[in-house]
This record gives sequence, C-alpha cells and structure tokens, in this order.
Amino acid sequence: MYYIRCELSNVEKGEMCAFIVWNEYNGNQDWMNNKIIVDAGSSKVEWTLLSNDGKVLQRMTSDGVNALMISSAEATRHFSDIRDALGQSESVSEVHYYGAGCATSVVCDKIHQVLSGVWQAGIINVSSDLLGAARSLFGHEEGIACILGTGSNSCLYDGKEIIKNVPSLGYILGDEGSGSSLGRRLIADAFKGHLPSAIKDSFISRYKVSLPDILDNVYRSPKPNKYMASLVPFLSEHLWNPYIYSLVLEEFTNFVKRNIAMYPGAHSLPIAFTGSIAYYFEEILTDALERQGYKVSKVTRTPMEGLIAFHSK
Repeated sequence: MYYIRCELSNVEKGEMCAFIVWNEYNGNQDWMNNKIIVDAGSSKVEWTLLSNDGKVLQRMTSDGVNALMISSAEATRHFSDIRDALGQSESVSEVHYYGAGCATSVVCDKIHQVLSGVWQAGIINVSSDLLGAARSLFGHEEGIACILGTGSNSCLYDGKEIIKNVPSLGYILGDEGSGSSLGRRLIADAFKGHLPSAIKDSFISRYKVSLPDILDNVYRSPKPNKYMASLVPFLSEHLWNPYIYSLVLEEFTNFVKRNIAMYPGAHSLPIAFTGSIAYYFEEILTDALERQGYKVSKVTRTPMEGLIAFHSK
C-alpha cells in the first residue's frame, strides 16, 4: 500500500513541485530505476531516458511546449505520444521536467497532473526552464545563468536555487538578445531603411516577403516570436557585414545592460549561457560581455547534457 506526500515549494523562486510516492510499510521509495529528463522550450522539447547509473537509453525531440499556454488536454496528447515513442514506461521511476512557462505553482501543478497521468513514476518534479539552465550550467556551484534562444532569461543561482531573477517580460516588453529580438530588429531596420540596400535586397529575396507579409506574420500569426526568431539565420550568414555585426552586438549589449548588470556582484561571478542563439553567436556574445567588463565562463547549445550530468549524481 502507498500514500502520496506532496511537497510544493516556492516555484516562483525556481524551486520544485515534488510529488513522491512512499511505501508506508518501510518508508522507502519502491520503484524501478529509469529517469526521464525533459527540457521543454517553446520551440522544441528534448527528452532523454536515463538509467539509474547515468547511461542514456534513448533520446528524442518533439514540438515545443509552453506550459503557460498549453491546455491539459493538449499536453496529455503530446506527452502520451512521447511515452509511446520512448517505451519502457513501466520502468520509469522519476520524471524531471524543466519547462518554459513553469513560473507559478498553478502552472507547475497543471503539468504535474498531466505527467502523473501519463507516467506512473514515483517522483515527478516540475520546475522552470530557468532552474534547468542553472543546474545544467553550474551544477551545485553559484553563478549567473542565462538563456538565449527564441526568448531570453537570466538568474542568479546559489548552487541550490534561484535567488534572484530579472524578469524576461517576453518578446513584447523584453527578451533582449533573443532570437525574437534579433529578428524584430532585422525586420524593423529593413523596412525603415536602415539596412544597407544590398543587404535589404538579399533579405527580401531570401524570404520572399513584402511589408504586408511581414505585418501579417507578426501581428496575426499565433506565434510571432517564433516567426521573428526564424529570420536569425540570415544575420548569422551576414555577420561579415559591419552593419549586421553592429546590430547583433547592440542586441547582446542590451541583454547585458538590462539583465546581467542588475545582479549584485555580477563582475565577480561566473556567467554562463545556454541556447541556440548563445551557441551560434558565441564569439560576438563574448565580445559584447568583454566590452563591459564581464567574462563568459561557458556556452552550451542546450541544457540537456548538463541536466543528464546533474541527475546522474
């Protein structure tokens, strides 16, 4: 016989929602040993099935999930498909879910309920993608963890929990240095006449878009942030142009000034990044930080490898 003990901590500060099944007779957890590690971003979700000794048994990627936006029914369908694809569901003892949109206890509880209905695991932890990034980048050490992907975020991490977070505010009010911010700047500069004419012509030709097309995709599509971020490869391919280099540098500089600089002692702390934008623009990102007296300690494309290491200990 089993009973449920619910441990719900302060998710707003990056802590976990933990629901643990205990054996009431001997006080020990009674389960098999495989773990599922989930890094759920708005653009894509990475899933890893991990043995108890840290061996990767299976990995896969699925469409993005934002916990704040997705309904319970949609999440159930999505996660059920993943369960069937991964297999070995009966051997899963732990699910560690780090997700975009997991910023409040209400949202975390919604995702927890869905996961517990899909996997009969003994431990299900639901945490923010920001805590996942911090654990991936720093393990049990302190530092400033940053995400630069479709969106952007950052936090001051003490090796256990997030102790301060300058809010991202999303792609309308914030997300400095992110894919959506870079794409927004590219669009604006192209149609306001700031881009060099040859670069603008190349951009229009590459994406075959007119101003009405752009406005429709930005203001009427369900995911304008993803659309704007989808234009970033053009910037990467044209970094040789001084104007484009300056554009990207300015966006990363804004991220540093409006986020990193707001953490006490930032100049003396290690600063690390994860996410596709940080990874593919590492050189210019490092340039932006060094110009303001900061040093980049690590850059990874995704948090998954670090999370595997964290949960293998």
